[in-house]
Amino acid sequence: MVSGRSVEKSGENVLHHLPQVDGVRGIAILLVLWYHGPFLFRALPDFSPHHSPWSMLGLFGRMSLGGWIGVDLFFVVSGFLITMILLRVKEMSGSYLAFWERRALRIFPLAIVYLVSLFILVRLGDPLDVLASFDAWPWYAFYLGNLHITFNGWQPLAIMILWSLAIEEQFYLVWPFVVRMCDSHQLLRWSIGCVVIAPLVRAITVVMADYPATYVFTLCRLDALAAGAVVAVCYSSKTLRDLVMASCKRLAPPALAVILLVLVVPFSPSLPQARPWFFTVFGYTGIATSLAILLMASLDARGPIERLLTSRILTFLGRRCYGLYIWHVLAGGIAIMALHPWHVGFLAHAAVWLAILLMMASVSWLLLEAPMLRLKRFFSYGGNPSRTGSFPILRPLKIR
Repeated sequence: MVSGRSVEKSGENVLHHLPQVDGVRGIAILLVLWYHGPFLFRALPDFSPHHSPWSMLGLFGRMSLGGWIGVDLFFVVSGFLITMILLRVKEMSGSYLAFWERRALRIFPLAIVYLVSLFILVRLGDPLDVLASFDAWPWYAFYLGNLHITFNGWQPLAIMILWSLAIEEQFYLVWPFVVRMCDSHQLLRWSIGCVVIAPLVRAITVVMADYPATYVFTLCRLDALAAGAVVAVCYSSKTLRDLVMASCKRLAPPALAVILLVLVVPFSPSLPQARPWFFTVFGYTGIATSLAILLMASLDARGPIERLLTSRILTFLGRRCYGLYIWHVLAGGIAIMALHPWHVGFLAHAAVWLAILLMMASVSWLLLEAPMLRLKRFFSYGGNPSRTGSFPILRPLKIR
């Protein structure tokens, strides 16, 4: 989950700020929270193991079953931003080592604090009831949580949310070598090839292992990251940018219709009846492609769409999306514990949960994440910032 913002200084950053991307990330985290809300509070008195909590929440609650696409949106945005950075580093003959160092500063501190917090809670007897009887810490400490789930099935929600971070870290580790050895045309072919290969891998995986492997195994989810990389290559090219941008704007309505279909049906990997085989094999690729089209179109958005994506609320959430994602399960446990004596329903729990989560994420941002981001100035990409090459970035942008 790529997140963060820093001040542009000579040699410190390789790209500027894309405010629409902050807004897109804000939408992504809202989708994830919408999806996990019923899961966090399904044990409340209003719910029953024999009665679906989503049906009790009405159409809006039922549609939340499709909110998992927020993670896919994060993957597409990560593929886009990371590929843009790597292309720019390559263009200016900068340091790839600095890329990994800066990624470590962004990702590791908060992840370590979170894992330590979970470990302490377990040692205290799990007072929030979020992680009982768990002993597979090394898998998640070394960003192999998605592989642990592939082999052993779903784990408690508080730890299993790290599966998506594991996939992104694995992508960060390998993708720089791909970008380094390819020119832009080769990279575009590689990226499109990854999008095409992913459903083939899922077709094999669904026979050999089925769910949740088809959802969390790295190669099964490569299409979303690669779709973002396709957007990055096209956006970075003078010859492709305008043509692809215009095409994506024309394709935006049907792409949005695909996303709405996932929400309305809803298609979901969470329940067997909501994930038919054709969706498992081809659905994720269709969603990734649709999200990539919408992302590309949003980069040149105008009018109400631009105002929405650059609104204070969405950009605020987008800049803090990492902390919001990391802390949202623990915030839910705190909300349940705090409201237990009153026996209130789902909406009251959701309101208190969001208030607690915003406070936790804000403290996390101010005391940990922002200070870590400021340390990036000690890890310059180097190279020659004056070499702009084919990058048609014409206005101030600050995505790192």
